[in-house]
Amino acid sequence: MGKSILFVCSGNTCRSVMAEYLLKHRAKEAGLELEVQSAGLHAFAGDEAAQNAVEALAELGITAEGHRSRRVQPWLLEQADLILAMTKSHKEELLRMAPEHAGKIFLLKEYAHLLSTGKEVADSVEKDYEIRDPYGQPLDVYRRSLEEIDSAVRVIVAQGKRKEAAE
Repeated sequence: MGKSILFVCSGNTCRSVMAEYLLKHRAKEAGLELEVQSAGLHAFAGDEAAQNAVEALAELGITAEGHRSRRVQPWLLEQADLILAMTKSHKEELLRMAPEHAGKIFLLKEYAHLLSTGKEVADSVEKDYEIRDPYGQPLDVYRRSLEEIDSAVRVIVAQGKRKEAAE
């Protein structure tokens, strides 16, 4: 597992924000040192995180109030050891944008599956590993997205702890 992780979604106001702040929180709890960032493929730089994303995180004691969105840039992709997208279309767009980084681009839930089972996900079922966009939905939908993200994040943190213990 890399030390630098970039989460990518569409606008960098919902899913990738929740993933970034949640992984930072879980890694800190576990004593792991990770550099975690997020960006959006179609983000307008400087937008605040969606209020429901901020609220869902706050319910877990995580503050994301100061988050400002940013667009995916080539240097962010270059710098990251691991790039985790939320949907198959995000992953495909990242692969078109930066085919040289194909070996480090995964869906978040696909990567968690790979860590858990050691088996890659077939292209035909990648859709099953997407995290639906909660944008504009009620807080409950954000909570469900956050739960999905948290399940994957916990797998990543557990793997990081195992790897660290083995070193």
